[in-house]
Amino acid sequence: MMRLGTAGEAVYREHPIKILRYSAKNLWLLIFPLLRSLRFYPFSLQKLIDWGAGAWFDLLVALLILGIGTLRWHACTYYFDEVSIRSQSGILLRRGTEIPLERIASTVEEHPFYLRPLRAACLQISTAAGAVPEADMHLTLYLRDLHRLRQHIPVLQNGSTGAVAYHTPAWRMLLFSALFSSSFSGAIYIATICFQGGRITSDLVKQFQAQQILEDATDRASTAFHGVPRIAITIGIVILALWLISFGRNLLRYGRFRMRFGEEFISVHTGILTRRRYHLRDNAIIFPDLRQNLLMKIFGMVSLHIRCPGYGSRRDTLPVLIPLIRKKGSQALLEKLHTVPVMEHPKLHARSNIRFFWSFVWPPVIGLCAILPARFILLWLLPNLGAIIRFCSVMLIIPLVWLLCIRIVAMFTESVTMDDQHLQMHFCSWFTFHTITVNHARIVRTDLMQTPAQKMYGVCHLYITCNGPRQQRFKLTALPEAKAREIVETLARTEMQDMS
Repeated sequence: MMRLGTAGEAVYREHPIKILRYSAKNLWLLIFPLLRSLRFYPFSLQKLIDWGAGAWFDLLVALLILGIGTLRWHACTYYFDEVSIRSQSGILLRRGTEIPLERIASTVEEHPFYLRPLRAACLQISTAAGAVPEADMHLTLYLRDLHRLRQHIPVLQNGSTGAVAYHTPAWRMLLFSALFSSSFSGAIYIATICFQGGRITSDLVKQFQAQQILEDATDRASTAFHGVPRIAITIGIVILALWLISFGRNLLRYGRFRMRFGEEFISVHTGILTRRRYHLRDNAIIFPDLRQNLLMKIFGMVSLHIRCPGYGSRRDTLPVLIPLIRKKGSQALLEKLHTVPVMEHPKLHARSNIRFFWSFVWPPVIGLCAILPARFILLWLLPNLGAIIRFCSVMLIIPLVWLLCIRIVAMFTESVTMDDQHLQMHFCSWFTFHTITVNHARIVRTDLMQTPAQKMYGVCHLYITCNGPRQQRFKLTALPEAKAREIVETLARTEMQDMS
């Protein structure tokens, strides 16, 4: 919606669907009059009148909520020109935000399936300013207004021009979704829905008889797995269901993945139900991150992620640029990101000292050593629950053994390489291997840590902190102390030169 301001410039309002978003926190109150109306089925005019007589107060409250949302929507305006985009919001206390177009680091266009029939879309604009990882501006626009914005914001124009640089095959997308899915992330997703949905979620669970479905699935599985405790089968079904939820969510979010390289910008299109278009300024990318799990490392596959303001800043979103690719094929893409894929003439190279293997393997080893005595103690105290205790101990041992294998591989592969401009780190963080190449100017802090035993043998841990909306700290384990101190001194000299 557009009108003319006092100075003759076009002033826009967001799509009216934003009224529901402003009222969303309290709209769950509508569930009570709606549920109360079910007892009047089949509906007739007299029954609707009787329902309205009993639910008039609930409807009045709902109208009040929608009225406040309408006032908030009417008070929110935005306008733009060739220099900046500005927005104002607030009923009593007015708040204004102005972003120069040349300072935009990234934008996100979201086209959810429920907004497409309404000709609406969501736009998030992010800059590299501040320490808050959220977007600097959130707008819900008419599509026609979004097209007008594209004519003024250069980063938004990259989505319609340029050749497709990479298109993810369907089988790689399925494999990526499977490799980066977990029951834990599925549990977090379900917990978030339950927390935000409140009473509505509880009513839906009862309506669809989720508990009865779980019991029926357990009964059928019990006939196939004789001798396995019923509770163990139920836990297994829940874990599998949570993993499938995470897998399906990843598939819907990252399906139809394709990417374009422009002269100054990168465009990423992804999503099946909710289509997303990310537009990134290439000089705003802080560093690329090649990620692998143990299976990907064995088969020479990597997933290329990036660190960029506004891209993958949400905790439930991966900042993936290429979902799955051969490690050799990633070198050409790293060059497009102005990053050295392989340092041919490094000034310094250091590897972890494998004599301090305990620094790598202590988390899984301590976990395994704690499970075994805990298992025997619980079996002695609770003999009637022996089958459940054995099952749970095995379920805990499997990931710990897997983590132990990963840490052993990391012990032989962890290293750091540095030249005049970049620092390249090969390290492991829990179940994931990382290869990060970062410019010296992007490193904001370095720390050295030593235990007394490490000091005797000239070994230390090196911590590298990189800048961005959410600062990240990376640990390089058991490096030679002399090499680590040389890295710290070189980075300090680079910082002094930049300041001068």
